[in-house]
Amino acid sequence: MKKRLLALMLALVTVAALFAGCGSSGKTPAETGDETVAETATRAAVSINMWVVTDEKTTDEAKEQVEKALNEITKKRFTTYVDLMFFTKDEYAKALTDRFEAIENKVKEAEEEKKRQRAIEQSMKAAGITLPPQTTELVDEEATTPEQTIVNEYGVIELKYPEIPEDQVDIVLIQGYNQLNDLVKAGRLTKLDEEISSTGSSKSLTDYINSRFFDYTKIDKNVYAIPNNHVIGEYTYLLLNKKLADKYYLYPGSVTNFTDCVSFVEDIKNNETVAPVKAPFDALTTYFWNSDLSGPDFSVLASTYTLSAQQEPSSNPRFSLLTPFQLAQYKDHVMLMRKYENEGYFAKNDTDPFGVGVVKGDYALRHQYEDDYYVNVIRKPVADDHELYASFFGVSAYTGNLKRSMEIITLLNTTSEIRNILQYGVPDVHYTLNEDGTVRRLNNDYLMNLTDTGNVFMAYPEESMGPDAWENGKIQNSEAVIFPLAGLCTVWADADPELLKKIDELSAEYRAKLLACKTEAEVDEFFSTARSEVLTNEAVRAATDQSEDAKSIAALYRSWYTNSDHAAWNADA
Repeated sequence: MKKRLLALMLALVTVAALFAGCGSSGKTPAETGDETVAETATRAAVSINMWVVTDEKTTDEAKEQVEKALNEITKKRFTTYVDLMFFTKDEYAKALTDRFEAIENKVKEAEEEKKRQRAIEQSMKAAGITLPPQTTELVDEEATTPEQTIVNEYGVIELKYPEIPEDQVDIVLIQGYNQLNDLVKAGRLTKLDEEISSTGSSKSLTDYINSRFFDYTKIDKNVYAIPNNHVIGEYTYLLLNKKLADKYYLYPGSVTNFTDCVSFVEDIKNNETVAPVKAPFDALTTYFWNSDLSGPDFSVLASTYTLSAQQEPSSNPRFSLLTPFQLAQYKDHVMLMRKYENEGYFAKNDTDPFGVGVVKGDYALRHQYEDDYYVNVIRKPVADDHELYASFFGVSAYTGNLKRSMEIITLLNTTSEIRNILQYGVPDVHYTLNEDGTVRRLNNDYLMNLTDTGNVFMAYPEESMGPDAWENGKIQNSEAVIFPLAGLCTVWADADPELLKKIDELSAEYRAKLLACKTEAEVDEFFSTARSEVLTNEAVRAATDQSEDAKSIAALYRSWYTNSDHAAWNADA
């Protein structure tokens, strides 16, 4: 642990200073604060901190109430005090970075002082000054110390928990790949592979967290943080009006995408009074490239892939990096949406009946439509980089106690009691439970993001989610597939940031132009013009340059795809 290293450095500096003064303090280890470690029959009182993100509406009083309620459990059952460090989303990253930098500066200063004192010692030795030998004993961070007690305000004797020094950071919330990677590269996280191994004290985590989160989020083939298990992605459903499908002899089992029912839509338009189509929807086989790999609504760089390509990465297709104006399927989709818009195919209101609809949502959404519509899954939930790297808890390299920190992380992922306190607050103060086991908030004094407080399946579901949310979520996760580009974020930092910015700006410009096209004829003309313009654009040409030394999107993707070590699904990962 770097925490132990820092303590050792400071101890050595103290010894060197004594050498420089040609004498000793004459104090015993107990008097200098370096007490001899002794075995005790009970666990020692340990204090750790936990860095979390909360909503701006959360009150200081609520934070104190939650910390007190959580520690009533952790202190009584685990002899661990947890100092909850609350920050808003805007504050968090800077606050954590500032603390790490302060610790690292202290380490650097200690190293420099150690060198200086060593030089003094060597000079004295060269001058013939002999000094008595000094020893510094390393203390095992997991060893227990003689218990210290205090009398609380009620006259009850209880354990005294040590103060947490400024150079101690224990459990940290990690949001997204970039933050995880930055912390690892800076040496600020502890490797956790041993802790979650078959012989580790936190091995139960692998039974409670979807294995794909562990498999796909290693850095340099090591586990540095514990993923907060959550429901992956969403389904894309194709809805077919049961009465009309039966009337026009459309067998729902034969429909795998919207193009299979275009003639059915025309029959409804020509012969029925209901809206043929529920609402406009995105092109389902087009992936747009942008600076953060989020797959926006539109970009001047795009790829086409089939729905069947969304399967396990061993059969990943090679993506061709093109402009959307080169993709016939995308143009056909945009033209069709314009036609439907102009000729009144879409339902006027969200609650109106319709012939065919494309909707996205969770597993339970199907139940909302199944009485009146055949519900076909045309896309399973997709685990992409944003899903896989959504949220973690890691243990700092400057932790005061790795085992206790992992114990708290394990509890948040495998048990419900402190998990619900951290998420919802104090029962009957901040929330209460409905008869169906869902949460009803009593106020907005304490608000946390469900994915940022541990395993979501260990928390009560929100009132709006329904009592079956987690059972449905488990099914959804079991059916989720890995996106073909999962893992590309691990090399994305090598892309030229200025080039990515130019692509984003150009994409916004052409998206506005496309939205301004109101008729099919306008769309057709725009695609023809835009194709030649975009293909000759300097930024687009740079982005699609596949030269080996290029920092372009195309070159980066090509290298990533062809490199046997590029992806998280590598057999050795």
